[in-house]
Amino acid sequence: MKRISSVVAFTTLIAFSSLGLADASPLDDARTLVTQAHLGKKLASLALLAAKGTATYAAIAAKVGNASANSAVSDEINALLPKYQPKWDESLARAYERSFSEEELASLASEGRRSKYAPKVKERQAEVGGYMQKNAGPILVALVSEALKETLSQTARTDS
Repeated sequence: MKRISSVVAFTTLIAFSSLGLADASPLDDARTLVTQAHLGKKLASLALLAAKGTATYAAIAAKVGNASANSAVSDEINALLPKYQPKWDESLARAYERSFSEEELASLASEGRRSKYAPKVKERQAEVGGYMQKNAGPILVALVSEALKETLSQTARTDS
């Protein structure tokens, strides 16, 4: 009898804890928003733009030409996206979590552009951007550095 009541108590505990998991946290809503709206899709273009501003990119372009450098670095960035995109998206979700209320995030995550809070996304771009510059900058730098290093290594191999 004790064993049955222990099982019932345990099952009830599991059921109630599952109910708590069903309620999405603001960060979960922010993650959903970032994923569904593809808010992190500009990482590759941001990385290429950042790469083009480096001396390493200039050296690659001087060696192989601007069009080839652009293509090679872009290919490396795209190859590295699976490694860096999740980190970028997580940082973006945290930026949205900090910039929007729980109610706003829940609405944006579930209703998307139909949400009454959709216009606030544009209004808060500067706030989100500031967070990303401060907190996701190292992700962008690491992506660009790795892509340039690999591209430089490949161009050095073609000389051999």
